[in-house]
Formats: sequence, C-alpha cells, structure tokens
Amino acid sequence: MRSATDRRGLPASLGALRRGPAAVTSRRNAARYVLGRAVGLLLLVLGAMVGVISAKEAALAAGVTGAPGTYTVEECHERYPAAGSRHAGRTISCTGAFHPARNGDSDDHGSASGTGGVNPFGTFHPDAMYPPGTRVPVQAGDDGTYVAAGWKYAWGNLAGVAVALPMLAAGAFCLLTGFGARWGRSFADSWDGLPGGFVLRPLLLSVAGMGILGAAVFLFLQHYG
Repeated sequence: MRSATDRRGLPASLGALRRGPAAVTSRRNAARYVLGRAVGLLLLVLGAMVGVISAKEAALAAGVTGAPGTYTVEECHERYPAAGSRHAGRTISCTGAFHPARNGDSDDHGSASGTGGVNPFGTFHPDAMYPPGTRVPVQAGDDGTYVAAGWKYAWGNLAGVAVALPMLAAGAFCLLTGFGARWGRSFADSWDGLPGGFVLRPLLLSVAGMGILGAAVFLFLQHYG
C-alpha cells in the first residue's frame, strides 16, 4: 500500500515529465529566433556592401568621380562560381595599363601609370571579354579601380544599388522578427508580429518595391537606352 508521500510525489513527477519537452521546445524556439536575427544581420551587411560598391562604380562610370583615360588590355580571364557553369555569376578580370587622358580627352595620349592586378576590388572588370591590345575608355578610381565609362555601365551599376534595397528591407524584417531560420516562425506569423508593424510594414514594402522597380528600369535603360 502506497504512502501519502508516494501519492503526492506521483503528480509532481508527471508534471516534471510534461515540463521537459516544453523546455526543450522553448530552447529550440529561442535558438531559431537568434538564428533568424543572424540571417537578418547578414542580409543587412550584404545589402549595404552591394549598395555602396554599386553606387561607387556608378559614379565612376558616369564620370562624376574618378579620372578619365584609356585602359589598354593585356589579357582577360573568365571565372565562374561553380565548376562547369557557363551561365550564372560570370566574372571577367582584365590586366593591362591605364593611360590618363590629357585636357579632358579620353583618348590614349598619356603615359602608362600602372599595371592592374587581378583581385575582386581592383583593376578592370568589364562585362565582356576583350582581345589583347584593345583600348577601352574608362574612369579610374583613387584605389586603382577601373570602370568602363558611359551611361550604359552606369545604369547597370545603379541597378545594383536598387537590388540592395530589397536586401536591406528583408534584412531589417528578419532582424526584427527572427524570421529566416529553418523550421522557425512562419512568414505570416512573423509579419503579423512585426514590432511597430503599422508603420514598418508599409515602409518595408515601399523600400522593397522601389528597389525591384528601380532595378527593372535601370536594366531596361542599360540594354535599350
């Protein structure tokens, strides 16, 4: 026959068993929330980098900043992010010599001021392969970056600025709600639970919409303008 102490201990044991899975679920939810915030922070950093680099190159291509001149190509190389891929993410890197223009003339009249090296933030990264000896009008940045001159290239870089806006909007949303972790909160729940949603929901939608529309317009101008 069980004592009164045994009878009192049984409900306590059952309660502890019930609380165990709930505690595990709570810890998992907290981990997913933190992971979602990390995804948001990463998107914000990437969006800011894309926007700043694209804006800098757009200003160079449009002639707002930098020094005009001619880049004489020595050789160009194509690179692809995935082995065997010939479609997505192609990067072209060219080495050669930059000849600054004289008296605002973009023709090749100056002496060579340097030779490029292949790295992600320097030299010349055109959107097409050039044969050796080709002279391309460019704008030279202070850090040794060369960008093909002309509004065609400026529009393409401005499209990059526009693409950064949806990335920033998505990053802010994930950072504020924790959305983005695998098996985390659904988008609908996160959207409804957005802090200050009365103001932030239309703001985030506007920023993302302007970015998508701007990218479409700038890409159209790049190809048909």
